[in-house]
Amino acid sequence: MAKPENKTEFFYTEKGLIAVGSPVKLQILNLLREEPKSFDEIVKYTAKAKSTISVHLNNLRSCELVEENSDPEDRRKKIYSLTSYYMGCSQKPFIGHYKSLLETVAANGNDRFRFMETLFHVLRFGFEAYGIDNAPVVRMIGIDIGKHLSSNFESSAPDKLFNEIASFIEFHGDCRVSVLMGNSPAFQVEDDFKARSMPATGKPLCALREGIIEGILKEKLGKECGVLETECYGTGHTRCLFEITI
Repeated sequence: MAKPENKTEFFYTEKGLIAVGSPVKLQILNLLREEPKSFDEIVKYTAKAKSTISVHLNNLRSCELVEENSDPEDRRKKIYSLTSYYMGCSQKPFIGHYKSLLETVAANGNDRFRFMETLFHVLRFGFEAYGIDNAPVVRMIGIDIGKHLSSNFESSAPDKLFNEIASFIEFHGDCRVSVLMGNSPAFQVEDDFKARSMPATGKPLCALREGIIEGILKEKLGKECGVLETECYGTGHTRCLFEITI
């Protein structure tokens, strides 16, 4: 049985952003974020009565967060899947670093480059300071950016494309990037001053870069790809590591 959620989460549909605060609904939505599930699997996962789950599923369907389809192996059974995108959630405010960034903005008011660079980080941590984890939507924006940037890359062969992306990150990030070819390929980013100046929060901080890499790969390779930042200066590591699955 999964532990009920105790927060508000945000999901995006074609009709706009929808906030969900019901613990049971969040249990269902977070289960379906993994993969489609049957009605019986949802009941087992939530440990709620069938009637209760039926009411919640009907409500989620009416909001167009979830869709219902017949099980191809047994038409009498129903399969439920997510039709929306997870965009973020409420969280405990994280204000310390935000205050220091505001002071940095003021100090760099006469330096056009440093001012704009710091302003980006103020926006990033401003959401967290006011109790919103916006990393998922930042990542989604990164994917959109990456797809549109993809036309600037020449190669559609993975190995050559990885090297192009590494050079791109180095140029714009003022850092050192290595392509690691182990069990799965990965980008290792080191000596990134901006990342090293971020606080160790216990979670990755580079959602935008993660999304940009994934967007470029999806568009250039023409297939489903995933990019996950498994190490970060924010998690106390001495590098950022973006692992790739194709």
